Amino acid sequence: MARGWGKSEEDLQAEKEQAREQERPASSRPSSEEIIRIGERRALKLSLARIEQQLPKIQSVDRRRALEAARLELSRRLEALAAHD
Repeated sequence: MARGWGKSEEDLQAEKEQAREQERPASSRPSSEEIIRIGERRALKLSLARIEQQLPKIQSVDRRRALEAARLELSRRLEALAAHD
């Protein structure tokens, strides 16, 4: 990390992103509800990916059932979000 009063790389990137957002017309920006749905969809997809990654490694029958139930529930929630779009 740099010493002194200089801005970090993360701060510079955040400022650039904020400037790009302000340049876009308001009609092309996602609404706050859309942003929330995008975040939910991303979280569900990540959770599903993690479960898919774990399933082949699991030997416990009970743990496998729990992961499969969780996978089914996450898939349903993802489909429900897609239906609202």
